[in-house]
Amino acid sequence: MKSFFLVLVLTLFVLPDVVSQDFKIELKGYVGVNASVNSRESAEARNRHIYLYPLPKLLNDAGEDERDKSQFDLDAAYSRFGLHISGPELKGFKTSAMVEGDFLGKGNGDNNFRLRHAFVTFAKEKWSITAGQTWHPLFLPENCPGTVNVNAGTPFHPLIRNPQIRISRQLSSKTQLLFFVVEQNNFRNSGFENSGTEHALMPELDLQMKWSGEGVWTAFTAGYKTLAIPGEFTEGADVEKVSGFHFNGSFKYKLPAATFSMEGIYGSNLSDLVMLGGTGRSIGDNEFISLHTASVWADIHGNNKEGFQPGLFAGYTANMGAPGEVTVIPELSRSEGLVASVLGISPRIKYLMGNAWVGLEYLFTAAHWGNNYDSYGVPVNTEEYINHRMLLSLRYNF
Repeated sequence: MKSFFLVLVLTLFVLPDVVSQDFKIELKGYVGVNASVNSRESAEARNRHIYLYPLPKLLNDAGEDERDKSQFDLDAAYSRFGLHISGPELKGFKTSAMVEGDFLGKGNGDNNFRLRHAFVTFAKEKWSITAGQTWHPLFLPENCPGTVNVNAGTPFHPLIRNPQIRISRQLSSKTQLLFFVVEQNNFRNSGFENSGTEHALMPELDLQMKWSGEGVWTAFTAGYKTLAIPGEFTEGADVEKVSGFHFNGSFKYKLPAATFSMEGIYGSNLSDLVMLGGTGRSIGDNEFISLHTASVWADIHGNNKEGFQPGLFAGYTANMGAPGEVTVIPELSRSEGLVASVLGISPRIKYLMGNAWVGLEYLFTAAHWGNNYDSYGVPVNTEEYINHRMLLSLRYNF
């Protein structure tokens, strides 16, 4: 909470003096309140705000499934606020910055203030450089699911922010090329809490192309990362590493009455993106190897700015295993690498009224869990578990 009060003091007492020094500073954010009901105990994060998928059965001594029970939750922890700053021109560069936080923290409390975004941008003619923490290259603010749930389509769609350096070049009025140097911080691969890119001495590298035309927007991204394996899984003092890659294709088409979006993602070791993924050890040469994940989602919603706005989201993701024979390392894999696939369908309705909206969303999620792996790391002997989730949300923007 100390960091929260520091931001509050800066906002109330420092902002008035700063604004007069060629800065334009706006306080933006929202108050958000969620009420949700799950029919089954599920994998969730950030005090149950980030929904993932239903958990498998857990039998007690009487042979009853302890996870086959409903849950209710009501809180406002995902409320957020931030400062959007337009600064003076420096050496011919237009400057801007943003710092934003919310109360979700890392645990399940409602008072864990945390940093979401903190970056500065220098822009000149067709070039721009952004440095700080903001969205990962695979999270495209221009095209992400419009779900009522703040999870933005997870685990079918990435949900991650990273410290990074982003270099952008406007090739034409329609085409933009971007290069990223990315580090892991609050969002890390499963089991890599004290290791990762720092000990690997190699940041993640991404290349992205965006194109927009008459009502059409597209983006293509390719990235590569190297992680240092935690010491408890290695022998000797030498740093052993595992590499991974990812690709995405993102598409949006805006019609007069509705907007349609879709995206496909394929990559390895994607657990840092709050998606399926993990690490194993190759049976052939005993080297560490990443497990592959495929995901696709689609979203459609009305374009009206006032009144009722319907929408529908659907997503599917699958654990593809490894390209060769592998022994899965459960501690370095999301949900121990036992989730074979997840299907999610969520119709929604929002009522928009100026700076506020009320949303009601039903989410059907089916997850197939295995109890073992085949020789390529794909879960076998799978069983389906289903959750029905109702979410009522109120958001007031300022």
